[in-house]
Amino acid sequence: MKKIIILFVACTLVFANVYGGEQKAEKAAPKKRVEAFRTVIYTDKTLGAALVPSNNINRGFGAGVVAALGNAALGVATGYMSSLVDLGIQAIGQLITMDRRHKQEWHETVTKECTYTNSVGTLYALNDFYANGSDRGTLDPTGIQFNGVGCLATVGEDTAFYVSCHLNREKLHRLMDHSKFELTLDTVVINPYHSHLPNTTLPIPFSFADRKTFNFKMKIQILSSWMDFTPALHKDEVLGEFVLNIAIDSADVNERGEFVYVRPASEPSQYELAGESFIVPRSYMQVIDPIMGFHAHYGTGQYSVNVLVEETCELSAEYQKHWRADRKMRKKLIKSHKKVSFDDVCKKITRQTWDEALQAWVVTILKAPADYSVKTLNEMLKITPDQIAPSTSK
Repeated sequence: MKKIIILFVACTLVFANVYGGEQKAEKAAPKKRVEAFRTVIYTDKTLGAALVPSNNINRGFGAGVVAALGNAALGVATGYMSSLVDLGIQAIGQLITMDRRHKQEWHETVTKECTYTNSVGTLYALNDFYANGSDRGTLDPTGIQFNGVGCLATVGEDTAFYVSCHLNREKLHRLMDHSKFELTLDTVVINPYHSHLPNTTLPIPFSFADRKTFNFKMKIQILSSWMDFTPALHKDEVLGEFVLNIAIDSADVNERGEFVYVRPASEPSQYELAGESFIVPRSYMQVIDPIMGFHAHYGTGQYSVNVLVEETCELSAEYQKHWRADRKMRKKLIKSHKKVSFDDVCKKITRQTWDEALQAWVVTILKAPADYSVKTLNEMLKITPDQIAPSTSK
């Protein structure tokens, strides 16, 4: 009986070494990296001109807007993009050494690593949803210039993901019918191998063999603050949200490991950006008129944007089958890596600026390990001393 047990243990150790060797060869990418996130709020000053209502406002107005715009498709967003940065990585817990709990603890650990969430948005409220103020009312849509959102996340020189969406011009009639707008997806690039999965401080990169079906979810929220005529203050109220869900398998990525989708011109998007948002209310104010005295005036619309990114995956059956070898590999990595949060040893630089050439708001965040100096990050962002205190004025 002892010989059988010894033989079984020996075979197990040999198999573990073979499988563990394969894992080491695959899982050698370091987690120490520079991450950047740029978020762009697109604007279009020509859009408002198409929204001047006629004397007869009805559903036909929407058709008139579309006709006025022609069949010009937004196509692929060119120029600036945007980016998200890691705002926290869960540290892996020390595996409990009691044999009867090894598998349970291993499974709990790797399951937690299957989810990563990150939230980032504009640093300050944006003041110009509309190009000009109005004397007509809180929801006067004329002069609207908000035209969409873009996000670009990079790791070093590589793209982690890029998402670009613009105002859905095929549904501009909803602005007049329901005080709402929709966005349409133009471009998506996602590289699971540059994601934060598995969500661990250990140097274990993503693998479709271990963690099947990479799921990418992005939620974009539009928030606003305004004063109504009563007067009453409405602060940071959510006007609407848009949600993108994309499931990616190994067969969906190209030779660079990227999933790429570009919406053809004049065609609807293959991937739905579900949701809608009310237009931003104009804030009420009384202004002095030399002739008429005080009269009501409504501002240009203050708003902010919040972007939530969630990455999830599932454990493959083969990976779970070989949990002992994976656990052994992790124990060695734990001994050779100090288990501290990336946030505890990082430096971060953030700014929000108006790009005159692009005609868009740009929010930029750089995050890097502590051995990157603030001066180096400033240089990477091209920030001069007079730009360190960002302003929302244009």
